[in-house]
Amino acid sequence: MTTILKMDYDKITTRDIQLIFHHRGWLLKSLGVLSVGAWETKNGYHVLVAVEKDLKPEQVLLIQILMGSDINREIYNLLREVDGQLMKVWNKLYTKKYLILGASIGEEISGEVPCPSLLERIVHELDESKDVRDQI
Repeated sequence: MTTILKMDYDKITTRDIQLIFHHRGWLLKSLGVLSVGAWETKNGYHVLVAVEKDLKPEQVLLIQILMGSDINREIYNLLREVDGQLMKVWNKLYTKKYLILGASIGEEISGEVPCPSLLERIVHELDESKDVRDQI
Protein backbone atom coordinates (compact mmCIF):
# COMPACT_ATOMS: atom_id res chain seq x y z
CA MET A 1 0.00 0.00 0.00
CA THR A 2 1.17 3.55 -0.65
CA THR A 3 0.42 6.95 0.84
CA ILE A 4 0.26 10.31 -0.90
CA LEU A 5 1.63 13.20 1.14
CA LYS A 6 0.18 16.53 0.03
CA MET A 7 2.00 19.71 0.95
CA ASP A 8 0.59 23.17 0.36
CA TYR A 9 3.10 26.03 0.39
CA ASP A 10 1.58 29.52 0.26
CA LYS A 11 3.51 32.77 0.01
CA ILE A 12 6.87 30.98 -0.04
CA THR A 13 9.66 30.84 -2.61
CA THR A 14 10.92 27.77 -4.43
CA ARG A 15 14.27 28.35 -2.69
CA ASP A 16 12.55 28.12 0.72
CA ILE A 17 10.84 24.88 -0.30
CA GLN A 18 14.18 23.55 -1.55
CA LEU A 19 15.72 24.32 1.86
CA ILE A 20 12.93 22.44 3.64
CA PHE A 21 13.61 19.39 1.48
CA HIS A 22 17.35 19.85 1.98
CA HIS A 23 17.01 19.65 5.76
CA ARG A 24 14.09 17.23 6.07
CA GLY A 25 14.11 15.20 2.85
CA TRP A 26 15.67 12.25 4.67
CA LEU A 27 12.36 11.85 6.52
CA LEU A 28 10.52 11.25 3.24
CA LYS A 29 13.31 9.03 1.92
CA SER A 30 12.98 6.83 5.02
CA LEU A 31 9.37 6.18 3.97
CA GLY A 32 10.40 5.05 0.48
CA VAL A 33 9.73 7.81 -2.05
CA LEU A 34 8.01 6.46 -5.15
CA SER A 35 7.24 9.68 -7.01
CA VAL A 36 7.19 13.46 -6.63
CA GLY A 37 5.05 16.13 -8.28
CA ALA A 38 5.19 19.93 -8.03
CA TRP A 39 2.72 22.55 -9.23
CA GLU A 40 2.56 26.32 -9.02
CA THR A 41 -0.71 27.95 -7.91
CA LYS A 42 -1.71 31.60 -7.72
CA ASN A 43 -0.80 31.60 -4.00
CA GLY A 44 2.24 29.33 -3.95
CA TYR A 45 2.96 25.68 -4.66
CA HIS A 46 1.53 22.20 -4.24
CA VAL A 47 3.89 19.27 -3.75
CA LEU A 48 2.77 15.63 -3.77
CA VAL A 49 5.06 12.85 -2.65
CA ALA A 50 4.03 9.19 -2.96
CA VAL A 51 5.71 6.93 -0.40
CA GLU A 52 5.78 3.15 0.01
CA LYS A 53 4.59 3.13 3.63
CA ASP A 54 0.92 2.83 4.47
CA LEU A 55 0.50 5.71 6.92
CA LYS A 56 -2.36 6.52 9.31
CA PRO A 57 -4.07 9.93 8.97
CA GLU A 58 -2.35 11.31 12.07
CA GLN A 59 1.03 10.24 10.68
CA VAL A 60 0.25 11.91 7.35
CA LEU A 61 -0.69 15.13 9.16
CA LEU A 62 2.47 15.12 11.25
CA ILE A 63 4.73 14.55 8.27
CA GLN A 64 2.98 17.25 6.22
CA ILE A 65 3.40 19.70 9.12
CA LEU A 66 7.06 18.74 9.56
CA MET A 67 7.58 19.32 5.84
CA GLY A 68 6.26 22.88 6.23
CA SER A 69 2.81 22.50 4.67
CA ASP A 70 0.33 25.33 5.27
CA ILE A 71 -0.46 25.09 8.97
CA ASN A 72 -4.07 26.31 8.59
CA ARG A 73 -4.79 23.56 6.05
CA GLU A 74 -3.31 20.97 8.38
CA ILE A 75 -5.29 22.30 11.37
CA TYR A 76 -8.51 21.81 9.38
CA ASN A 77 -7.38 18.30 8.44
CA LEU A 78 -6.65 17.53 12.09
CA LEU A 79 -10.07 18.78 13.18
CA ARG A 80 -11.73 16.57 10.55
CA GLU A 81 -9.78 13.57 11.84
CA VAL A 82 -10.43 14.32 15.53
CA ASP A 83 -14.14 14.98 14.94
CA GLY A 84 -14.47 11.66 13.11
CA GLN A 85 -15.40 13.44 9.88
CA LEU A 86 -12.62 11.80 7.97
CA MET A 87 -13.84 11.50 4.42
CA LYS A 88 -12.21 9.71 1.54
CA VAL A 89 -10.81 13.04 0.33
CA TRP A 90 -10.04 14.63 3.72
CA ASN A 91 -6.51 15.54 2.63
CA LYS A 92 -7.52 17.29 -0.59
CA LEU A 93 -5.44 19.74 -2.56
CA TYR A 94 -7.56 21.59 -5.07
CA THR A 95 -6.34 21.80 -8.63
CA LYS A 96 -8.72 24.75 -9.01
CA LYS A 97 -10.28 26.78 -6.23
CA TYR A 98 -13.07 29.30 -6.62
CA LEU A 99 -14.23 32.28 -4.58
CA ILE A 100 -18.02 32.23 -4.60
CA LEU A 101 -19.27 35.68 -5.55
CA GLY A 102 -22.97 34.94 -5.73
CA ALA A 103 -25.51 32.15 -5.96
CA SER A 104 -23.81 30.56 -8.95
CA ILE A 105 -20.99 32.91 -9.84
CA GLY A 106 -17.41 32.03 -8.93
CA GLU A 107 -14.01 33.50 -9.64
CA GLU A 108 -11.06 31.15 -9.95
CA ILE A 109 -8.51 31.97 -7.27
CA SER A 110 -5.93 29.19 -7.62
CA GLY A 111 -5.25 27.00 -10.60
CA GLU A 112 -2.35 24.57 -10.75
CA VAL A 113 0.25 24.50 -13.48
CA PRO A 114 3.22 22.10 -13.49
CA CYS A 115 6.42 23.57 -12.02
CA PRO A 116 9.36 21.61 -13.45
CA SER A 117 11.99 23.85 -11.83
CA LEU A 118 10.65 23.19 -8.31
CA LEU A 119 10.29 19.49 -9.08
CA GLU A 120 13.94 19.37 -10.19
CA ARG A 121 15.07 21.13 -6.98
CA ILE A 122 13.06 18.76 -4.76
CA VAL A 123 14.28 15.62 -6.52
CA HIS A 124 17.86 16.87 -6.26
CA GLU A 125 17.51 17.47 -2.52
CA LEU A 126 15.90 14.06 -1.99
CA ASP A 127 18.75 12.41 -3.89
CA GLU A 128 21.34 14.27 -1.81
CA SER A 129 19.67 14.02 1.61
CA LYS A 130 21.33 11.97 4.29
CA ASP A 131 19.57 10.35 7.23
CA VAL A 132 20.46 12.44 10.29
CA ARG A 133 19.93 9.41 12.50
CA ASP A 134 23.25 8.11 11.16
CA GLN A 135 24.97 11.17 12.67
CA ILE A 136 23.57 10.75 16.19
